[in-house]
Amino acid sequence: MALTRAPQDITAPDGYRRLALGADNLHLQPLDADGDPKTIEEFTRALRDRKEAEGLYSTRAGAVRFLSQSLFRASLRLAPNVAVGTHRARAFLFRNGMFLRETSAQLTIRKAGLEQRLYQFAHQNSMLYGILAVLIAIVTGWLGRLIFRKD
Repeated sequence: MALTRAPQDITAPDGYRRLALGADNLHLQPLDADGDPKTIEEFTRALRDRKEAEGLYSTRAGAVRFLSQSLFRASLRLAPNVAVGTHRARAFLFRNGMFLRETSAQLTIRKAGLEQRLYQFAHQNSMLYGILAVLIAIVTGWLGRLIFRKD
């Protein structure tokens, strides 16, 4: 979540809860809702903590700047393990603590450079990729034996 300023300076906590903004306000529900509520709450808290530690949930105050009345720039740092694919970026406008409007846009995350070329090659030529992977493993093992032999 990127913000123009500190969260408490934008709106009250119940405004964030109502709109499900921020990691603490995400509604997470297990498939088996009949479980022990205390266990579910502990698991949910641990899951949020884990995602925050991995950099998947973050809040950055001052990461949004208005360039004009209707144009803004948001600077985000994405974790290296963000899922590849199409995501939805949502923007919320608040004025004097009141929610005014929401808009969203598609955000596509994809691999680039050597990683992308290897990914494409592995999916388009899976048999050849598998053979090359085995050959590289054999050569690496053989070279390791030559370098580190004890006799």
